[in-house]
Amino acid sequence: MNGQTPPNFPANIPIQKSTFQNWAKTIVVSDLWTCTPATPQDVMTVCNWAKDNGYKIRPRGIMHTWSPLTVVEGTPPSAKIVLVDTQKLNQITVQGPTASQGPRVKVQTGARMDSLLLALEYSRVGSYSFPHVPAPGNLTVGGVLAIDAHGSAIPSPADSFDVSYGSLSNQILEFTAVVTDPQSPQPTQYSLRTFTRGEGDDKAFLTHLGRAFLIDATLQVIPNYNLRCQSFMNIGIDTLCAPPRSEGPPPQSIADFLAQCGRMEVIWFPFTSNPWFKIWTTSSTLPPGSTEVYGPYNYGFSDNLPTWLLNLLQEVATSHPEWAPQFGQGMATITDLGLRTSGADIWGPSKNTLLYVRDSTLLYTANGYAVHVKQTDVQRAVYEFKTYYSKLLSQYQNDNKYPVNGPIEIRVTGLDDPSKVAVNAGMKAQTPVISATAFDQLDTQQQWDVAIWFDLLTLPGTQYADDFYTDLETWIFSNYSAYGRVVPEWSKGWAYSPKTAGSNGGPFTNAAVIEKIRQNFMQGRDSTNNWDYEVATLAKFDKSELFSNDLLATLFVPAGG
Repeated sequence: MNGQTPPNFPANIPIQKSTFQNWAKTIVVSDLWTCTPATPQDVMTVCNWAKDNGYKIRPRGIMHTWSPLTVVEGTPPSAKIVLVDTQKLNQITVQGPTASQGPRVKVQTGARMDSLLLALEYSRVGSYSFPHVPAPGNLTVGGVLAIDAHGSAIPSPADSFDVSYGSLSNQILEFTAVVTDPQSPQPTQYSLRTFTRGEGDDKAFLTHLGRAFLIDATLQVIPNYNLRCQSFMNIGIDTLCAPPRSEGPPPQSIADFLAQCGRMEVIWFPFTSNPWFKIWTTSSTLPPGSTEVYGPYNYGFSDNLPTWLLNLLQEVATSHPEWAPQFGQGMATITDLGLRTSGADIWGPSKNTLLYVRDSTLLYTANGYAVHVKQTDVQRAVYEFKTYYSKLLSQYQNDNKYPVNGPIEIRVTGLDDPSKVAVNAGMKAQTPVISATAFDQLDTQQQWDVAIWFDLLTLPGTQYADDFYTDLETWIFSNYSAYGRVVPEWSKGWAYSPKTAGSNGGPFTNAAVIEKIRQNFMQGRDSTNNWDYEVATLAKFDKSELFSNDLLATLFVPAGG
């Protein structure tokens, strides 16, 4: 070291030691060098310094993630890594429609999602939004785009915007990244390059998991809309996930609500029968019985839990896992009481009902998967999931094991249809290559048109959780291969193995599942749009392999490798 900083570090860019701590506090790495660039040129300067001095560069935002895509647990303070805190790169410019293009927004990747949605709503050139967005607003745009983040919506009679209902990654029209020139011999400098959607290699960057560094992105947007959100706790999980039937969706089933309004979410607390169920419907005026809300985050009861429940949480996580049924029932009771007093039926501009998760929400750990199916098979898929999950949880309970104390979350979105991206004349957009909602040749052939998102939450450190997740994941990949395809929700946990005498197990440790994931991005695809293409393309634009870590180095190898 040269004094207090890494050797030869650019003097004009602030740098200090800091702690990386992810959302669930399952990854805590102290004393990592973290710099704070103020301009895109600063980022480029840091990258060229890292190339010359043998350091890795890890973009860092809010750290709202479960998976170790930024840094891995156990990274020593001596590691030659510099985190780049992007949050000063937060400029937002809203552009209204012109004769040749629709409305769009150019946003630097350090801007927060809630800031972006606020700027869109109140811009001088009009009020705009997206069809759906993630529930937390305190996320950087860069983090959201890196992992193909999403909300919950598909086209329906209630709203059918002429735009993609897939991930936010598929809304990208243009972006700037820090890259090397693939045509230059090594060693080569890192520079800023702007990519236009449809030019070719752009599709590899649209979802990149931190294997690239985007500075800004221009996204297509739609006119803002008013959205009603109704919450229910009087519809049983057996009704929502009822068996499918040939004559159409069962009444009040998930498929029934999807057909009516296209927007729904299930939050099912363990060991309970009635979940917190939400539906959203567009409505230009305040519906009778609905309460107008003037800002987001309208479920205070889920963010400010009573002391007795927080104390119970600690006991469940560390000493008394057998209290999980009481904890689940307590969470359901708090939710029901909270909805009775406020929030059960709210209405306002889209962001006010789409954003509802604060940083003070319980810090669960989570696994997550997207299952591509036909919309007509959604009810079959959720019925099978509910049936297996209930059976597996009972088996563990019979063995006096309580691995799950958090809710199941179920959402449904569209896929990343590139035909819904309004690219420039002469261009043809292609789907983000490794997005969990990538829309490829196999989706077209099989008529898969939606992704069902299954997330299972539990408190960090809960005994037998990894064993349970391993069993559930094995079943998910096996069961849905008969009529769909499974890919991971990149920001959550996946590739589990159980704890054994010789292994700590846990997520990201199952080599067979990781290879299955690679293969699922190869199946039915040509050589310009598959996993191997993604690996090679991001590598040629990062010749010094700056943008990597231990997990990404393991993951980003050719299929079969």
